[in-house]
Amino acid sequence: METLWARLNLISPAARGMSSPHRKECLDYQMNDSNFCKMIRMKRTLCRKFKQAMNGITESEKAFDRLDEAAPANLKTEWLASERIAQSNRVNDPAAMDVYEINIKKAPSKKEIELRLLDEGNAHNAAPSRRSVATWISMGLAIEEAQIALLIEVRRIGRQATETQRLDIAQQRDRLQGQIDGFTRSALTHLGEGFDADDDPDDLNIDILDDLDMTRRISPRLLIHGQTPPSSP
Repeated sequence: METLWARLNLISPAARGMSSPHRKECLDYQMNDSNFCKMIRMKRTLCRKFKQAMNGITESEKAFDRLDEAAPANLKTEWLASERIAQSNRVNDPAAMDVYEINIKKAPSKKEIELRLLDEGNAHNAAPSRRSVATWISMGLAIEEAQIALLIEVRRIGRQATETQRLDIAQQRDRLQGQIDGFTRSALTHLGEGFDADDDPDDLNIDILDDLDMTRRISPRLLIHGQTPPSSP
């Protein structure tokens, strides 16, 4: 219905100044013309959609076969039983069709993860190097976000920047560099005395991040060296 009503927007300026009977007659004419055009063009549209559907059958079958092979056999048996029950009870109990609804667990937020890590790090039996590690990781993520925001701001301003804008960018860079220096100095507490900022971060064996399952949420190269993440092409 939204697409049909959108066609009436073309005549809305002209119909705004009409009287009620004239406006009703104009709208009826436009809607009847739209229905007539839809009827005479239906054959061409259906033929085009049928060809698209036939071309997509092969790809859909391949995708379904891959999904079917990845699903465990016991789950497929359970799903088939649930489907038969839902189909047999849907007339008397429409709620039986709720089994077809998608049930996806919501991923924990950044704050929830940080709270969990803080609770684990502040435990009585936690090692000293693991205490406040969640805050340190959160600081690194905040620095990386600040780098991206600063890069976007510099690209937005461009080369034709005023003195006020250049001063503001320089101050942000200075504050960001201070945060990066402080983050690197605090790395000695969590990574040990053998840590060297000049080493290749990819070769570092960071047990803390492995234990907390955070290796996929932080980029050591960007955070340790203070590099700006590469922009997407």
